[in-house]
Amino acid sequence: MFQLTYVSKSKSVMNFTDLNNILESAKIKNSTLDITGCLVYHNSRFVQILEGEEKEVLQLYETIKADERHQDVTLLWENNAKRNFGEWNMAFHNPNDDDVKQFVENLILFSDFAEKSSSALLSFWATVRRVLGDGKLRNVESI
Repeated sequence: MFQLTYVSKSKSVMNFTDLNNILESAKIKNSTLDITGCLVYHNSRFVQILEGEEKEVLQLYETIKADERHQDVTLLWENNAKRNFGEWNMAFHNPNDDDVKQFVENLILFSDFAEKSSSALLSFWATVRRVLGDGKLRNVESI
């Protein structure tokens, strides 16, 4: 099993419809490739961990790097590790202004309880915390 963690910035602010289109496409493609993981989008930033067979994960990462919706795609970590998101199906939450703080707190709390068995997972959650912080955009490039 292979894991890869990256961050990127969206070239434009994505709305609910944009994110839903990405979600539906990813569900189909990732399922056929046996790729699992977790994607977080907040304030025009993506943080994602991908896991699966190395060849498929690396091909998907190359596709993401070439995707015109992304810029500043930065690889944080890649290596062999056990699958951590095997039961996860792609999903996202689109918090409104009133519940964004609660959403951020819940995600950070979840990250404290998530199994952290690989450097990729540790890197992923550390980056999610930096991106989300107190609900404001953080400088991910300095990670």
